[in-house]
Amino acid sequence: MGRDTRCNRFIRLSPWQWLTPIALAFLSGCATNGAEPAVPEIASAEPTVEKIQFSGNEAFSGFALRGAMETKQRSKLTFWKPGSPYQSDVLEDDLFRLRKYYFDRGFLDTQATLDDVAENDDGETVSIYIGIDEGVQTQVDSVGIAGQKPPELPTEDVLIEDLALRVGKPLNKERFDESVGTLQEYLEDAGYARASVKPDTQVDGATSSAQVQFELIPQDRTRFGAITVTGAEQIPEYVVRREISFEQGEIYSAKEIRDSQRRIFELNMFSAVTPSRLNLAAAEEPLDIQFDVRERKPRSFELGIGLSSVENMRYEADWTHRNLFGEGETLNLLARVTGINQGLEADFVEPYFFNRDTYARYTLFLLNFKQISTDPFGIVESVFKIEDPYPAYDFFTAGAEWQVHHDFTKQLEGVAGLEFASTDFYNIDSSADEELLDGVEDNKLFIQFVELEWNGRDSDLKPRKGVLLRGKLDHSNNKLISDASYAKVELEGRYYVPLFDDTTLAMRLLVGGIEPYGGTDVIPVNERFYAGGPGSVRGYLINRLGPLDSNDNPVGGNSLIEGSAELRFPIAGPIGGSVFVDFGNVYLPSWTYDLADLKYSVGAGVYYMTPIGPLRFEVAAAINPENNDITTPWIFGIGHAF
Repeated sequence: MGRDTRCNRFIRLSPWQWLTPIALAFLSGCATNGAEPAVPEIASAEPTVEKIQFSGNEAFSGFALRGAMETKQRSKLTFWKPGSPYQSDVLEDDLFRLRKYYFDRGFLDTQATLDDVAENDDGETVSIYIGIDEGVQTQVDSVGIAGQKPPELPTEDVLIEDLALRVGKPLNKERFDESVGTLQEYLEDAGYARASVKPDTQVDGATSSAQVQFELIPQDRTRFGAITVTGAEQIPEYVVRREISFEQGEIYSAKEIRDSQRRIFELNMFSAVTPSRLNLAAAEEPLDIQFDVRERKPRSFELGIGLSSVENMRYEADWTHRNLFGEGETLNLLARVTGINQGLEADFVEPYFFNRDTYARYTLFLLNFKQISTDPFGIVESVFKIEDPYPAYDFFTAGAEWQVHHDFTKQLEGVAGLEFASTDFYNIDSSADEELLDGVEDNKLFIQFVELEWNGRDSDLKPRKGVLLRGKLDHSNNKLISDASYAKVELEGRYYVPLFDDTTLAMRLLVGGIEPYGGTDVIPVNERFYAGGPGSVRGYLINRLGPLDSNDNPVGGNSLIEGSAELRFPIAGPIGGSVFVDFGNVYLPSWTYDLADLKYSVGAGVYYMTPIGPLRFEVAAAINPENNDITTPWIFGIGHAF
């Protein structure tokens, strides 16, 4: 045939053979079909790499390709550090890594060749030039499900719709592996602990297309066997066991194991919770499960410093006592100083309140809302245009709160509680308008509240699909200690739609209303609605959207409407970007929403995904501000806006 049979372009890859030594040979043989050009030797004894430059690459940037190499050039950010040492054998391996980088993303014929290694004029550094011949990217032509599909699983169409590997999209190793994992998870959640998924891929080089089929091999349904806990020494074992949501003899469910792992970890007693399946190879036996926990120190003290585009510099001191009375309770004492408020808080959590689906929280708080300088150099203030959220007055609040959280289902959570707070105002601007000053009176409020939340999102940190619905009711009555009678309602919905290439459309709508009654005409300013700022209508300063008095002080209101639409997309690795439109306004009368008077803002941002959520930096612009609207373009914070 005149050609190595390994390079026949109608091949069968099962499941993803480039992860095996056979694939390495395939890549080495097919990508070059001959000897690799020799990597030149350099006269200098220990040269470093100044620059790595590519030619011919269109699908991926030089930045992305350099990230796939072990050889590193001198960084422009850390310019004082040299590049990595030049080593010809490592560079040879890097050429293979580049081909594999392309191969894993559907470019099955990519060639990476070393064009030149040039010694620079300084005689101590070299520049590396690599040529890329990308070839054609293989697209997924069809995705199918084969084998024995258990009746507990959704239909084939639903399964395929949930896979990351999509028809018409590139054949991609990461999405391929994710699809295998998704089907495996479906099987294990349905009780088939010893199930497997066998992929089969056929690639047609003539059309650069791939047909992918996943064969389901469920085996028999499994039951839970013995459940053991290891690593709990200071924490009683029953404290851990009462968070486990399954029992020996029940039908196996990987979802129940994950849920139990989450519950145990949320006790805040352990730094790690690791479930293990002990006898997976014993096909006919119930599956024994072990939870290995690593205890945290009973007491800890932490100091923290941060910055915010709203709060300026933020300083915290946090002391925690775990397992206070031997039942998994947590006592937390927090002192916080920011540019807009300062406070002390004592928080006690009882994790098992009659049953494992319910916990109670008791809180004492002292809060002072006053703008102070926390930025010794003034840099944060000048960059983010930080303003006082309550410029016409300062106030001090002391109080206590008791709340009970209950999980009705995996998605539905309810909260009910009581709060008593006494608020004193000071530094009041006597020139403020009457509609503002009427609400600036010392008050005591005894609030009863309930909240329901249905969370159908696939992730709390980085949701890509699903719905979150939330409703909250606060009630105060002047016959029950309070100085005001009113009902305050908030209704919010969030909707996330996956689009393409990890791009997500996120939308939200929030509506609120306050209804005074029982002789109350004026709602205290500390209970009114405000809008503007991060998490609200970006582009406007915090609290500056809505009624303002003649001194541009925010008045607040009894009605609120806010909404957003945000497109979130990947850029490179953990770095992503977003573009968004926000709208909203606050209205002084109760249950009044003038849609013609909505204010809008647009913006864009970048974020870096961390284990605690995205670290984001955004730029926003108000579209239709009035003359006295105070706006700001810069936003910095942790977590998505919604």
